[in-house]
Amino acid sequence: MKRIVVYYFRKGSNRYLARKIAEHLSCDIAELKPRLNVFPLFLLNIHMGNRALSVDLSEYDQVILCGPIWIGRLIPPLRSFLTSHKDRIKKLIFVTCCGSTDAGQNDKFGYATVFGKVRNLMADKCQYCRAFPIGMVLPEERREDPEAFMNTHLNDQNFQGIIRERFDQFILEISQGDSSPSPGKSAV
Repeated sequence: MKRIVVYYFRKGSNRYLARKIAEHLSCDIAELKPRLNVFPLFLLNIHMGNRALSVDLSEYDQVILCGPIWIGRLIPPLRSFLTSHKDRIKKLIFVTCCGSTDAGQNDKFGYATVFGKVRNLMADKCQYCRAFPIGMVLPEERREDPEAFMNTHLNDQNFQGIIRERFDQFILEISQGDSSPSPGKSAV
């Protein structure tokens, strides 16, 4: 199966995650670059589209889209990517390193809402969605600390324990074509 990881990042965690996925699956990788990368405009849902990718997505059997969720939203660069490339994507997996927790996934700002939007946009092309909450790398006593949360980014030193176990399971599922639900995963 020919795969590509397409990613967007602001602070680095989703870039780190995308690179790890591409490395473990030995697949191509491409960065999604907005024409105008202005964070406050994205929060207002203002977006001028993305720059053209240097690859033809129709040549891939599976696209793994990796990017952040902000305030429980499918952010404009990711939404624009999905809508503009929907016809060229055969199968999609959406992955995010986000601030939501597994326990809060169905809350107002949880990742389940965004997963629903991805499924609605992509219909039967969306194989599933997977969350890697950043709180998984924080010590238990700091998981509710907003400052610790905002200042933590995935890296080689903290990508261990439960988040690494979830990642390894994710890679195994993709490699085997599994679509059964597990924590942080929404099957379609």
